[in-house]
Amino acid sequence: FIPWKKLYHHYLQREGSALRRVQQLLQEYSITKEQQECVLGLVRLVSSTPTAHRVDPSMVLQILGSHPLFPKAQFCVLSKFPDLVSKPGPEKMWATVSLLVLFSDSVGDIQRVLEGLRSPHCPLALLEVTEVLHCMATLLLAMRDSDIPISNRIHYNIFYCLHLMENSSGIVQPLEEGRGDLCSSGWADVRLTHEQQRILNHKIEPGQTVKIMALAGTGKTSTLVKYAEKFPELKFLYLAFNKAVAEKGKRVFPRNVTCKTFHSLAFGSVGRHYKDKGKLNFSKLSVYSISSLLRHREGQSLFVRGKTVSQTLGSFFASSDEEICEEHVPLWFKNTHGQMQLMSPQEKRINVEEAREIWDNMKKLDGDSEKKYKMNCDGYLKLWQLSKPQLLGFDAIFVDEAQDCTPAIVDIVQSQKCGKILVGDPHQQIYTFRGAVNTLYMVPHTHLYYLTQSFRFGPEIAYVGSTILELCKGIRHKTLLGG
Repeated sequence: FIPWKKLYHHYLQREGSALRRVQQLLQEYSITKEQQECVLGLVRLVSSTPTAHRVDPSMVLQILGSHPLFPKAQFCVLSKFPDLVSKPGPEKMWATVSLLVLFSDSVGDIQRVLEGLRSPHCPLALLEVTEVLHCMATLLLAMRDSDIPISNRIHYNIFYCLHLMENSSGIVQPLEEGRGDLCSSGWADVRLTHEQQRILNHKIEPGQTVKIMALAGTGKTSTLVKYAEKFPELKFLYLAFNKAVAEKGKRVFPRNVTCKTFHSLAFGSVGRHYKDKGKLNFSKLSVYSISSLLRHREGQSLFVRGKTVSQTLGSFFASSDEEICEEHVPLWFKNTHGQMQLMSPQEKRINVEEAREIWDNMKKLDGDSEKKYKMNCDGYLKLWQLSKPQLLGFDAIFVDEAQDCTPAIVDIVQSQKCGKILVGDPHQQIYTFRGAVNTLYMVPHTHLYYLTQSFRFGPEIAYVGSTILELCKGIRHKTLLGG
């Protein structure tokens, strides 16, 4: 039952038995880089696919005859596979189908082939068609792994069509912002992709950590909105990194969702006390302000030391650590001559001492009459993390753009007893300069889901994106698809 589909997915997972079986087939049909016309071996292998006795190959070929590439495929069969022409079995039919797929320039060309093969007049079963496509996809992957110069576009087009065939029902693009026919939650009664529906079929339980790997434009917000609507008896906390996203959340989520930023929660618990005392600075700690707090020492200038102390404090604020230590000190710094220089052990110790002194004074609510040591936003978020807060009254937490969480935020989220749903794109991490770690890879999970079908662009841009992910990051499984 579906042997080629199984072999394809086992090959993607690099399972030993699948790799050996595919290599055996490549050798058996002379599909090697030493063979100049090795693609013909692929066609011959596909042509050997068995079919049900009721299938009339001539009827299938007649149905495919309207395809623009059919004459080209027929000519190739006649010139390269003359032995198949006179055979009464399905060999010529499958050879023609495989050549139509190989000659296709786009997803649309293959979809036109599939429209014919899935028409009411076609005697082929859907399973027979998908098996041939999985056969070709497996062989094309193996050919590229064997350094045979063949475009990855052909495999991508097949993979794309297979995905649409298996997930075709009920796909509707999420409505654009500003449309007048939105429902009360901000979203129309959109039907969901199968990937989104799988997520909605899972009801979150206390202690569970659910990860949703949502690639670019795949409708993660609409998925979360529909999730909250499906479980009105549950109370959710939606956490974002900036105020604009949280405000947008208030407009689109139903009433059982509270939308906040991490900093707003930390401000309500910690930051407001510093504001009341006039000790709150909403901007980042500048190198100049830190330099003015340092004592003169021999060695590097105040400005250079101010910059390294600033980096040390920033690294500590982003971490989950309780104390400033040498791990937070940068390994390299730029000296007064603009040259990169390795931080010496003595300079590290001094840096830690100075950073600790500034942090201790920043934490004090009283005793700083001149208010030289002001608390900043990342500082009160750090204090909130160290207080081990418990976000009570919620059944689950949505963490948006989870790939940009700092270890401090991860510590807050992971310490919660309610369910956690982490959503984001692991390939769109933009806050590493602030100490962010890719939570979608690092944090353990109880359940894992993917959103791969984008509503932001079609197959052409999706192909370019998926190729970049494959070449630069080795991503082959669960890659990007266009709408």
